[in-house]
Amino acid sequence: MPTPALSETSCQGTGYFEALPADAACWTEIGAGDDTPIRVRYTIPAPEWSAFIGTFKDVDEGLDSQRASVLIADIKNVTIDACKEPRSAKPPVGPSVEDLATGLAHLPPFEVSSPAEDVTLSGYSGTHLQLRVPLGQPLSDLGAFIGCDNSALASWIAPPLSFAFYGYTAPEETEDFWILDVDGTRVVISAIATANASDELIAERQAILNSIVIER
Repeated sequence: MPTPALSETSCQGTGYFEALPADAACWTEIGAGDDTPIRVRYTIPAPEWSAFIGTFKDVDEGLDSQRASVLIADIKNVTIDACKEPRSAKPPVGPSVEDLATGLAHLPPFEVSSPAEDVTLSGYSGTHLQLRVPLGQPLSDLGAFIGCDNSALASWIAPPLSFAFYGYTAPEETEDFWILDVDGTRVVISAIATANASDELIAERQAILNSIVIER
């Protein structure tokens, strides 16, 4: 694995949400403790994106806040129910691309808004699907999901996070998954957007996705 250039930034952070400069060259690793980790590189196209096993951006406008993200994850499992039983599924999902796609597609209360289909990303084959937070998912004026444990939706489980991912903010939010087979290792790219995300914010997110290069 080549050493990153000095101008590159690790977007591996999980708790500090470090602000990233526009045009930053980022990388996130899968299997960081392995002898040959997989490095996913991408470029930040605009200011106000932050690091979090990838990158995300919030545009705060009161209750009409927008969010978009591109996350790189070694997803190991999903929860039983993202709202009411955010505990690890037992047995866990299997190791294949198809195993994870099936586990995500059957994760309550999410809806499958785009079914699984074969795709290629950065030269590697896999599966794409899109999940959506249901329109009828109750949400309080303070942005809490009513009736859910911890007032949040907690979906997938991946190191280095010590908790199930719960970065969802509102009904109709979508999450696209590209689940890839990288020489026998499963690599997941997740791209989330609120339903009200502006065309500009979606274009910035797409620019990040277009810039992805996966190195083994």
